[in-house]
Order: sequence, then structure tokens, then C-alpha cells
Amino acid sequence: MYVVSIFEHSLKLELAISELEQHRVMREDIVAVPMNKQAREKSYFDPYNTDGLNMFLVSVLATIMMLLGVIYGFRLYWGPILWGMIGLASGTAIGFALDKAVKTASRKKKLKANIRDVILLVKCGEKHARLIEDILISHQALSVAVIANNRLDLEAAESE
Repeated sequence: MYVVSIFEHSLKLELAISELEQHRVMREDIVAVPMNKQAREKSYFDPYNTDGLNMFLVSVLATIMMLLGVIYGFRLYWGPILWGMIGLASGTAIGFALDKAVKTASRKKKLKANIRDVILLVKCGEKHARLIEDILISHQALSVAVIANNRLDLEAAESE
């Protein structure tokens, strides 16, 4: 059997490996593979708002500016309708600019903290799989999976 887990590259990974070795898992049966993260900037127009454009902020600012344009438009030369449209456009522009400035500042902080992930692969017997899984979980693995040998044998036979 194989136990596969993902860790952040930290002291917790080293402690997990040393505890596995204390439980008589051979060093040859442990494989740690560091993964390179791509530090790319995400798209600003994100339809699911997972760190993309905040439409709530933009719409609130546009509504407030439109309302002010309509109210003061009764006293100004072009009238309330035109000043309301000008207020809507300027509120939308201010909202976009403010949201972009806030997101850019927070993205710079996130890109600096480029943490690498490590995939840890442990070969073990069926008896020790649960113990190894518990050890990895106790050392705060991001995720853990157990793969049976017969699955790997089937996949290898199909590829030949």
C-alpha cells in the first residue's frame, strides 16, 4: 500500500518523517517531492469573486454618486438626469480604482509568501497504513490518501 500526503515545506514535515522512521518505516520507503508553485497574478475580472472584482463596493459607490448627482443636478445647469448619469459613471470608476488598489496591495503580500508544497509518498504494509495515516494527520498534513497495491498493479497491467 501507499500513503500519499501533501505538506507545506516546514518543520512539521520533518517531524512527521522522523516519527515515521521511529515507527520502523524504512528511509527507502519514504519519498518527499517538493513542488514548485507558479507565482502568477490572477485575473482581475473573476466571475466567482474568489479574489477578483468586488461588485458590491462598485455598485454602492456608483449608487451614492448617482444619487448625489441627481440631488445637486436640480441646481446645476445640465439638470438632474445628466448629472445622475455623470455621478453613476464617476462612482463606477472610483469603485473600480479603489477595489483594484486594495486587491493589488493584498496580492503583493501573498506573492511574497510563496510557500512550497511537498508531496510525501510512504510505502507500507496493509497493517501499518492506518498508523501512518494517523501520524501524517497529527503533523497537520494538508491532505492524505491511501492507495492499495492492487490498484497500482491493475493500472500498470492496463498500460502494457
